[in-house]
Amino acid sequence: MNNTTKLLMNHLFCHVMIIPAVLYGELWMICISFIFWYIIAIVAISGGYHRFYSHNSFSTYSWYPYMVNILALFSGAGPVLTWAATHRQHHAYSDTEDDPHSTFIKGICIVYFNTWGYTAKIQRKFVTSLLKDKLLVWFYRHYFKLTILIIIILYIINPLLMIFMYCMPVVFAFHGYSLLNVLGHKDGKPCNSWIANILTAGEGWHGNHHSDSKNYCIGRTWWQFDPTAYFIKLIKTNG
Repeated sequence: MNNTTKLLMNHLFCHVMIIPAVLYGELWMICISFIFWYIIAIVAISGGYHRFYSHNSFSTYSWYPYMVNILALFSGAGPVLTWAATHRQHHAYSDTEDDPHSTFIKGICIVYFNTWGYTAKIQRKFVTSLLKDKLLVWFYRHYFKLTILIIIILYIINPLLMIFMYCMPVVFAFHGYSLLNVLGHKDGKPCNSWIANILTAGEGWHGNHHSDSKNYCIGRTWWQFDPTAYFIKLIKTNG
């Protein structure tokens, strides 16, 4: 079984877990799950996978990459190597045939349900520099082993803990970035979406981001909520 199939199966599993979440969970559990997803989004996905690894938009302390790779396991986004390479290709070929996320070319449904790039063909040049990082290579090789370990440990402690501290954050992550990929481009051009921003901790200002992808601050005005940028300001060591 290849990694793409494993990622897809993991997402299907987490979505099936919505049923017991509704039947046996409580509202406060869902709220805690969403808060946990927001922490993951700020620290690991938006801050780490996207702004740190994909665009190298800031420098920080040596502990941060470890935190990113460990915390990101709870998002179901896949390893950095594939995520960052896919995103780099998205920027290089935005809204063309080679763009993994173009609704203009592929259609809304294909992009929405293929948000983590199950079928994307990524050119090797976008992953070459990432392969030099031994930490990223290690997490790529062991990503699904670590994922299964997390699921088992949480289940043994309490099945509801597995559902609300793993499965539901994965579901929030999936649909947050699916909305971003769909609403972040209109008529073949990048645009902002406050709706997508709600679930992605600052990523919704996608038009801003495409205009200056090296800028770690994606929200450009006082009302463009970008909690990830606030976090990066606390940990960055350059500028």
